[in-house]
Amino acid sequence: MKILFVDDESKKLKRLYSAISQIEGINPEDLENVLDLKSAKEKLVSSFYDLVVMDLKISEYIAEYSEDESEIAGLEFIDEILGTDAIRTPQEIVILTEHDELQKKCTELGKDLEFQVLKYDEQSLEWENIIKSKVKYRLNYENSKKRFSNRLSCDVAIVCAVDVEMNAVKKTFKDKRIERISFDNDASDYYYLELDGKDRKIRVIIAQQREMGMAAATNLTQSIIYHFKPFYIIMVGIAAGIGDGKNLGDIIVATEVWNYSSGKYITDENGKLAFSPDPKHIILHPNMESVLKRDYSAELYNIRKGWNGDIPTDLKLVLGPLACGAAVVGNSEIVDDMIKQHSRKTVGLDMESYGVFYATNYGLDSGTIPICLKSISDFADEKKGDGYQKYAAYTSAEFARYLIESVLPYINR
Repeated sequence: MKILFVDDESKKLKRLYSAISQIEGINPEDLENVLDLKSAKEKLVSSFYDLVVMDLKISEYIAEYSEDESEIAGLEFIDEILGTDAIRTPQEIVILTEHDELQKKCTELGKDLEFQVLKYDEQSLEWENIIKSKVKYRLNYENSKKRFSNRLSCDVAIVCAVDVEMNAVKKTFKDKRIERISFDNDASDYYYLELDGKDRKIRVIIAQQREMGMAAATNLTQSIIYHFKPFYIIMVGIAAGIGDGKNLGDIIVATEVWNYSSGKYITDENGKLAFSPDPKHIILHPNMESVLKRDYSAELYNIRKGWNGDIPTDLKLVLGPLACGAAVVGNSEIVDDMIKQHSRKTVGLDMESYGVFYATNYGLDSGTIPICLKSISDFADEKKGDGYQKYAAYTSAEFARYLIESVLPYINR
């Protein structure tokens, strides 16, 4: 906060400095004073001030006051401030005068309607308390603005699609205070919390899609980037595993996402309706792939041990391409025909990940890095069931928290 005193009376200046410097949040360098209007003008040409406290009966230049000068030179200077583009208008001006006739003149000119005019009296505390209250209020305003400015930006956003995933995320962060945030003309709810990182507080936003699918994922991701500008967006939740060597609960780390439902329907040579695919691929940020390829076996062991229920096997990360389509798949023939045939290294499939990656890569210019961590809850075949959804959602959410708190690099904003 910057405060300027325009006064040439030493006793008054000493009183002002003493009163305001005692306020918590005010530093000595916040207070400046000048002894004449010329110097005040120079200050206001070069800097913005939150508060200017000005004596009216002050000379144009540093000198003894001359009776030939205007007794309301201060008021004339205020008119110059307001009428000159080259002079920076302060947030507030307080007129402080010990002369009854000048206070009356301010009222006659209507200046008391624009600015607070205070009567200075060495024996009174009223004027001093009013100025102190103004300074304290301004400090509260700035602190509030800063607090909400920080709130409306975050380091990481966690997104998910369905209730079982959101419930797992909230349970993962049950030890933290979570605050709901909403915006006009935005139907989504956002939840804010802070984590203790290695050397800083990490600001996290959590949000759930209003419905399943890529379109909803794209829309939510774009909204989050617009509102919060995160470094990372992490999609967590459940997915279907593809291929051998994978177990229920294993966490798929998508090294790329691709849209297997992109293409067109045609009539084949036998006159039958057929789908001609045109898959689109988006790869994981190369820096993130190297981070996620590290050995996390110890942490995965702790996550597995933290589950209160039956655990089928050891827990591991599965890195590879993740296929994304417009519908739930519960048929192995579809997996063979539409997925394995076009990307044999694909390790799983879901309905949302491509939307998150698409929004960060081709939407608003944000620099946000997408990460997809989805745990295997089934194998997209005729045996598809819901028995391991809660466990899979748990392992995904817990590993995401570990990455956020202990692994991901951040840049100070």
